Amino acid sequence: MSKDKPPIMEKVDEERTLTQKLMKLIPGWRGYRIKEERRNADRILRDQLCTRLRRTQETIKDIRSAAVEAGLEGAYTAIESLTSRTERLISEMMHADYGYRPYFDEIKIKEDDLMNMLRFDTWFVEQVQEFDRIATEAVGNVTDDSAAALKEIKRLGRMVTEMTTKWKGRTDVILGVQPV
Repeated sequence: MSKDKPPIMEKVDEERTLTQKLMKLIPGWRGYRIKEERRNADRILRDQLCTRLRRTQETIKDIRSAAVEAGLEGAYTAIESLTSRTERLISEMMHADYGYRPYFDEIKIKEDDLMNMLRFDTWFVEQVQEFDRIATEAVGNVTDDSAAALKEIKRLGRMVTEMTTKWKGRTDVILGVQPV
C-alpha cells in the first residue's frame, strides 16, 4: 500500500475492471475517471462514517436510559446535548461537498485536493471508531461507576466538538489551504 494513498483508494484500484483500466489510458479520460473514483470513494467513506455515528447514537440512547435508571444527576442534560450535536455532525457529513466544482468555477478541485479530502475523511474514520468505543464503555460504567460515566460523557462531548470543528475546516483541507 502506498503511503500517500488512503486505504479506500487502494480498494478502488484493486476492484477496477479491465474496461476501466483501459479507459484510463485514453487521453483526457484518465483525469476525469480518477477524479470520479476519488469522489465516489469519498462518498462511500462518508456514508460509512454516518452509519457508524448513527449506531453510536443508539449507544448514547442506551447511556441515557441507564443514567435515568441509575438516577445519575446532571447526566441527562449532557447526554441530550451530545445527542443533538452528534445529529448535527451527521447531517453536515451527509450533505458535505464531495469534491465537485462546475467546469467554469473559479476554484477547481484537483486530483491532489481530492486525495487530501480522502486523507481527511480517513482521519475521521479513526475518530468515529474511538467515539463509538468510548460510548460503548460508558454504557457499562453508568451503573457500575457513575463518576467514570460522567467523565466519559463529557469526553464524548469534547470529541463531538473537536470533530465538528475539524469538519467545518474540511473545505480548506480539500483546497489545500489547511494541512490534513
